[in-house]
Amino acid sequence: MNILPAASRSPRLPRPGSRSPQGLRSPSVPAFLRLLPFLAVLLVWGMAPGAGTLVGQEPPEVGDLPADSAGVMEEVREMQAAFEAWRESRIPVRTRDMRGFRCDERIGRMCHWFGGADEADFPPEPVETGMARVELIGALANARTQVAHPWVLGQLVVYLEEDGRRGQALQAARQCELAETWWCAALEGYVLHRDGRYVDAEEAFERALASAPDHEKSRWLEPRFILTPSARSEWDRVDEAERERLRERLWRFSNPLFIRDGNDRWTEHLARVVLVMVREDAAQPYQIPWEEDLEESLIRYGWEIGWSRVRSAQTGQLLQDTRSIVGHHHPGSRGYLFPETFVAAPADIPPEAWLTGPREARTWYAARYAPDFRGLETQVARFRRGDSLLVVGAYRPDPGSAVVDLPGAAPDRGDPFGSTDPFGAPPAGGEDEVAGPYRSGLFLVPEDGGEILSVEGDQDDAVFSLMAPGGRWVSSLEVLDEDGGAAWRARQGIEQRPLLRGQAGLSDLVLLREDAPVPDSFEEAVPLVRPGIRVGRGERFVVAWEVYGLGVEDDAEVTLAFTRGAPGFLERVGAFLGLVETDEPLSITFREVGPDEVDTVFRALEISLPQLEPDEYTLHLELSLPGQEPLVSSRPIVVEDR
Repeated sequence: MNILPAASRSPRLPRPGSRSPQGLRSPSVPAFLRLLPFLAVLLVWGMAPGAGTLVGQEPPEVGDLPADSAGVMEEVREMQAAFEAWRESRIPVRTRDMRGFRCDERIGRMCHWFGGADEADFPPEPVETGMARVELIGALANARTQVAHPWVLGQLVVYLEEDGRRGQALQAARQCELAETWWCAALEGYVLHRDGRYVDAEEAFERALASAPDHEKSRWLEPRFILTPSARSEWDRVDEAERERLRERLWRFSNPLFIRDGNDRWTEHLARVVLVMVREDAAQPYQIPWEEDLEESLIRYGWEIGWSRVRSAQTGQLLQDTRSIVGHHHPGSRGYLFPETFVAAPADIPPEAWLTGPREARTWYAARYAPDFRGLETQVARFRRGDSLLVVGAYRPDPGSAVVDLPGAAPDRGDPFGSTDPFGAPPAGGEDEVAGPYRSGLFLVPEDGGEILSVEGDQDDAVFSLMAPGGRWVSSLEVLDEDGGAAWRARQGIEQRPLLRGQAGLSDLVLLREDAPVPDSFEEAVPLVRPGIRVGRGERFVVAWEVYGLGVEDDAEVTLAFTRGAPGFLERVGAFLGLVETDEPLSITFREVGPDEVDTVFRALEISLPQLEPDEYTLHLELSLPGQEPLVSSRPIVVEDR
């Protein structure tokens, strides 16, 4: 949520594009303001049965604009500025006690706070604002027939899309009469992204980037605001080839779901840059000159889904205008951006280190197809198969929904009296047909680019297995309920190094489902893998693992033990520190007799969990061999009352 403090606002409307006090002026009154006395009549006629075309489906005729280009541009700019001033003036004002209020983050003149469900607490857009937008669209369309100018086309496309007429917006972008064809392609990408057609949007943005001037291209490609200052300094120190490699990694691993075609977090970023370029030389509802704080706010947090105004209830300010305008963002916004600290080595990232809430995220995004986006509780484990890597992942999403209704959303207007979700309905058919209520999959994404390996299904509770070459990967377990607007995912880095000749190795530990029998083989164990790491207090459960490279008749000492706390998943520890003190033993030691030949050895053991207090713990398995460093495999668990 963005709030512009009243003290930051200019008392007069700035001329679009002006950043100096000398540029301030009062715009002429456009036709839509003069039509307001007839609003009630238009409303009755537009909604009367059998009245034919509703008001707003076609832009009304506007008066002839001056023939010379300068005059056309002057008048249409004034009309656009007057519309934004009118939009702001029609937002109802509510009184709020601002004493003790603190910004969660301050960017220049903009105060940001993270409102959660309050992000949806804004009034519906007034009907007269929608009618005024229709008038403005008509003026822009008329101006376009007289002046081929990037500013006119940009405003026309954005206001058409805002009015819910994406088909017309797309047509306007594609009927390009400009010398700057890259700008037409960029506007096309903007509309396609807003319509949820992410593959087509990527293609349009690629065309735009291929032909855009270098100084414009750098605005799209440089992560100027989304990285922290320290990370940006490091970025500036590397050469262009390294930047390209890091850029590809950053956006590849920021993709919200690999199960869907396209990368909507990447196209979202490009669409935000397009909107910056449209707004920076025009008026906007905040009614202040465009400066870098507005650009940074838009790039990091995206466009607003609604507006409200508040008046401070503080006393002692009788002669001061204490009204502030508030821009609202989707309450389902999350931090999908891949953490900058792991861009150099994505396979080192621990589980779910980058699906964060708004307060922890430097930049937000709400996935249109799944505004209820959560972490997925899973178990992911690695097993060796020669030089290859077998990844097993079990999952089961929480079926509850946290989708926040948006009753005050800005209308999606085929006519100015309509009202729908600001994200709109997903496009019918198209690139992501859903075969069933759920889509799910396990994906292995190579650290340095290349083909993404995957196995997919349509169940909400299952176990996936996927074979891959040894190396460095990021795994992603994903579940999508597109009809319900919900998605779950769990990601983590995975690495398998070669096992040297004569060297022993351990797989990851896996917990089996409650009441599962002790399996005799790996194949029997896989379908029984528990979808998560939660166990009941005092529960008996089976833990399984594999040992590699154990020599013929080698004796090994095996120890299972618990410690309090949850180290990083798959973390290797050298010793068991901080064993929990209870009345019951928390460690088991036994001897493992070597096989008849060097081979993979599967083991499974049923253990009884002591009466531990509900908390996070770690189960460790240590394998001690004569003359070798001990091997340790660890599995975090969560003990809970049931």
